[in-house]
Amino acid sequence: MIRSRFVRSSALVLATFVALSCSDYSPTAPPKVAPTQAQDGLLGDLLGLVVNVVGSVLKVIVGVVDPDGIEVRAVRWAPSHVNQVRSVSGTIGYNGGTLSIPGSDFSITFPRGALSNSTQITIISDASGYVSYDMRPHGLRFAKPVLVTQKLRNTELYGTPQVWNSFGAYFAEDPTILSGLLKAVETTTTTIFAAPDGTAPAIHVWQLKHFSR
Repeated sequence: MIRSRFVRSSALVLATFVALSCSDYSPTAPPKVAPTQAQDGLLGDLLGLVVNVVGSVLKVIVGVVDPDGIEVRAVRWAPSHVNQVRSVSGTIGYNGGTLSIPGSDFSITFPRGALSNSTQITIISDASGYVSYDMRPHGLRFAKPVLVTQKLRNTELYGTPQVWNSFGAYFAEDPTILSGLLKAVETTTTTIFAAPDGTAPAIHVWQLKHFSR
């Protein structure tokens, strides 16, 4: 799957690391809170941009890049989700904007200055049964991090220990099969938020620097 470090990453998938320590989660333990410095750095970008996120920050997972592959497993949608192709398109310019796919609990926010020129953006949520997106145009890079908000309630992740171990992951090529062990070339810096009532980790915010490698 990984042919070279310069092959495009056309798929962004909700994933978990293959190994999860039992010490990482306890149903009765208080939520893990990110270090103050990490919270401050992320929230400086998040506040005022992701207006539909309500709740406290529970954890920050810092993204990594590894051209040789990071072992992960893709996350499935829960039975409550209807698997079908959904998409959204729009022109985003210097002033930024937000595009949403309500049926996939997805939105993407472009801050002011992320793009210097007006660009036609297309996001496709596929019908694979996994939380997977094709983001176009492939190869697009951003001057400021773009923020993806992914709600977790309609995924198999919600209410499980693996929620603490989850993030967005890029693949060198759009994988045709998302079951089993996969190798991602990059993971996103991911902020995990509580549900509005504070009862459970329920919202991801991913920071994207590009739509491909």
